[in-house]
Amino acid sequence: MPQRYQKQREDVNGEEFSMAKQWRGWGAGVVVALVGAVMAVPADAQPVNVSIGASTLGLGVQVSTALIPGTLDLAVGINHLSESRAGTYTSSNNSIPYHATLRLQTIPVLLNYYPFAGVFRITGGAMVNENRVTAYSFDPTGTYVINGTSYPGAEVGTFAGKMSYRRIAPYLGIGWGSKAARHSGFSMGFDVGVLFTGSPNVQLSASNPTGNPALASDVAAAQASANSRASSYKLWPVIGLRLGYDF
Repeated sequence: MPQRYQKQREDVNGEEFSMAKQWRGWGAGVVVALVGAVMAVPADAQPVNVSIGASTLGLGVQVSTALIPGTLDLAVGINHLSESRAGTYTSSNNSIPYHATLRLQTIPVLLNYYPFAGVFRITGGAMVNENRVTAYSFDPTGTYVINGTSYPGAEVGTFAGKMSYRRIAPYLGIGWGSKAARHSGFSMGFDVGVLFTGSPNVQLSASNPTGNPALASDVAAAQASANSRASSYKLWPVIGLRLGYDF
């Protein structure tokens, strides 16, 4: 592989590694804080529930405690999931091979309100939203179709893309499950809601080693088209199951 192409690919992978390292730091800090909060709760303090779960936000851990026993809980947690795949993105104007990584990562801070003193709850709050997709493509012997124009892979160089969201996203939902209670024991929960992510931001680039202005223009047009198509996706549906234990 030519040295300049290898360097471009390393730059893309380096950004992904940096994001992963930053998230591990966030995640480790949150987990330590959650565990520390549980360990620090006196026996006569408000009850604490620790749960693990799976949802459309990934795999997660959550700690909740009663602010108003039987009526209002505060819940803080962390969700994460990562998946990579390779393929070819094909549309009417584009044909681009890719290696992509979907990284789901959110930190929810939520209030659970139990209006009927039972298991039904209304949940509201916000999440630190780091959900994103990163992708790159390097095929110097292949052919790319970008905005309806064919380009040799050697002319394109490294093609990279990223889709991300605004950092803070409000959340609203409903759920069923045990509230934080003073008795010890296992509990289960089910949640349905919506994360108001806003429209995602799509960024595309090609290293364009030959400096072709037509290629740069077509990449910009493809980015504008991708953002236009993505603009209607402003909500992230959330469905999840959770298994917890009351301390």
